Amino acid sequence: MPTYVYHRLISGKGVQTCEVCADNFEIAQKMSDEALTKCPKCGEAVERIIMAPNVNGAGAVKKPTDSRMSKAGFTQYKRKGKGYYEKSFGQGPSALHGDGGS
Repeated sequence: MPTYVYHRLISGKGVQTCEVCADNFEIAQKMSDEALTKCPKCGEAVERIIMAPNVNGAGAVKKPTDSRMSKAGFTQYKRKGKGYYEKSFGQGPSALHGDGGS
């Protein structure tokens, strides 16, 4: 169930705030639920803030090291010229040669 962030619409001098809407607050709601329009405690007007979801570090994926890839049985070749690849790590021939596409 997603968590939505809300904040007070009007925050002026003399306006009393409760401990819920004095700052931004979060509420877990179903996606099918209507957005809140009032603070659940004091009834002041609030609106939902659109926030980027937290997907547990997606985008911060670390590239595996060459040694880990080699231990897992992978082989990597890097292009050194047209139709010519040299092995960076892993098992197999030290180079791959192509005939230029003929």
